[in-house]
Amino acid sequence: MTKLFDYNLTGTGWAEVTLSDETQSVTFEVSYLSDPLSELYEGLYRLTQNQSDKEIIVFADEPGEHSLIIAKQDYLNLEIELYKNDEWEELSTAMTSTKGNKELIYSDKDTLQNFISKICDGTDNLLKRLTLSEYKKLWSQYDFPIEIYGKIRQPKLLT
Repeated sequence: MTKLFDYNLTGTGWAEVTLSDETQSVTFEVSYLSDPLSELYEGLYRLTQNQSDKEIIVFADEPGEHSLIIAKQDYLNLEIELYKNDEWEELSTAMTSTKGNKELIYSDKDTLQNFISKICDGTDNLLKRLTLSEYKKLWSQYDFPIEIYGKIRQPKLLT
């Protein structure tokens, strides 16, 4: 079960992400070439609304990327996998290929509710460190995904 999600802007156009459970932890860099926080919240929303059973969130780096795959096992349970790739893939390829040249660096099972809770906790901590205008200044091309974040934070979303 997911214990920690941390998303920290480390400089203009750069972030550091940490994902941990009881036995493993992985930390990696992300560049502004993608907007994974927005994509993560959009994907989680689609999962909660039964609009999809699998979401792939690409965290671009320079060079390479990490692909977070969140797949529903049933209504309440998820399988979570994080793959590292030293090269960029076209988004269409990333959406259809889960293995390829990727290296599995994190694997977990969780409930949808707990995973969303940990993602929101990490985002709450980010917002304690930065205002929305500071976020925009550091992340440069993208605003903080306030609208979808608000939808996910709704307490009755999973009931």
